[in-house]
Amino acid sequence: MSPPPNTVSRAALLVEGSDEAFRAMVDDLTHFASRLQQIREALARQMGVTAPQYAVLMALARRPPNTPVGVKDLASRLRVSVPFIVTETKKLEALGFVSKKPVADDKRKIDIVLTDKGSLAIEAIGDRQRAVNDVLFGSLNVTKFSALRTIASELLNSCDRAFELAEK
Repeated sequence: MSPPPNTVSRAALLVEGSDEAFRAMVDDLTHFASRLQQIREALARQMGVTAPQYAVLMALARRPPNTPVGVKDLASRLRVSVPFIVTETKKLEALGFVSKKPVADDKRKIDIVLTDKGSLAIEAIGDRQRAVNDVLFGSLNVTKFSALRTIASELLNSCDRAFELAEK
């Protein structure tokens, strides 16, 4: 039985003509993404919310000052659909973590804001987030962190086109 064909053809991704190192890297990235999701789920549970709701809360906590954040803004930032944000913010509103207010300049738009309860929940988890992230990314120095940020952004930018090719 012959070995399976290489999964990449770009020379930069092959080592001595083999894609073994590439496949190992993809496996590592896949396992890292899975573990990162598990960590986020654990932090979310500490707050009494789901992982997607945790992501919404974190995005709202880091919103630009004095800038309304609407459904489309959140959907774009989190790379999810508008209906998904509508559903999750309704749940967060029912839990008392967010409220929706009309935007002063345009009453047709809403501003999704953290309530005091939402802000307190984020503050309460802060020490644990710092400890987790310090351990999770403890192997990175300034140079590696900068490189990882660039690489992660570049890889994410290529995902849509790659997904289209995978779906054909």
